[in-house]
Amino acid sequence: MSQEYLLTEYETTYRFSHTFRWKVVNYIEGCHLEDGGYFFAHITPSSGTDTYFAVKSLSILGIKPRNPEAVVNFFLSQMKEDTLGGITGIFNTVEVINELSRITDDIKRYAQGQIMIWQNKAGGFGALENIYIEVPSELEGTYRAVKVLKTIDATFDEQRVTRFVFSLLNRDGGYGQNGHSTLASTFYATAIHKLLGADTRDLASTRAYLRKREENWQVQFIEDLHWLVEGVDNLGEKSNFPDRVTRFVPECQRQNGGFSRATVMGIPTLEYTFYALSILKKMGVL
Repeated sequence: MSQEYLLTEYETTYRFSHTFRWKVVNYIEGCHLEDGGYFFAHITPSSGTDTYFAVKSLSILGIKPRNPEAVVNFFLSQMKEDTLGGITGIFNTVEVINELSRITDDIKRYAQGQIMIWQNKAGGFGALENIYIEVPSELEGTYRAVKVLKTIDATFDEQRVTRFVFSLLNRDGGYGQNGHSTLASTFYATAIHKLLGADTRDLASTRAYLRKREENWQVQFIEDLHWLVEGVDNLGEKSNFPDRVTRFVPECQRQNGGFSRATVMGIPTLEYTFYALSILKKMGVL
């Protein structure tokens, strides 16, 4: 009797896992458009950033896009026409093409040249002031630039970047301009330190900041939880409140398989779906 119960429980868990993955994959692939990219709004032209989120989400689930060549060509055509834009466009291109094992020396040379144009006088990358309101952190551009440079194995002044990042470290252990720490900036700072091989034991004050934010638990949106969980993970640790995390994320899923920003209501997007899957992966659920 006991063995039968355990078998039934296992089969139920397996079916749930299979159904969950199937729904999420169908949602993501339903956003794949005829120009080769992805866009949650289902209209062309596709979004490079949404295409990044789509491919990375599928990777978390252990699969490739149904038409990887179309995805690669979506970015290559923009690269050929020189319409990728700034750091974000280069980041999306390198991350996706590398994920799909299509990276070439020509792409690496192009990416390095384009990224280095954006290094600022402080040692980071991107704008220092007048940052667009939709950009969550002044360190986002620096993180994406460093990720590209490390992915293509480029040589650059890593110490200069490190000094810039530490210039944004505040007394409370968090990171942010003008003495105001934010979860987003602290996450990006820890991600950059990890990319550059920092000793996490030297980041004790940042660890304390993140643990305090976790304990106070003022998470309203899935991106806040993403920055928190990933920030702690960048320091080599796991969440102290896994039950809170694993309760919050499923409540953001919608009927079509995608995830929205909040638990109560919201439109599912590829960005929030990526955050949800990343969190679940870090928590060992996927």
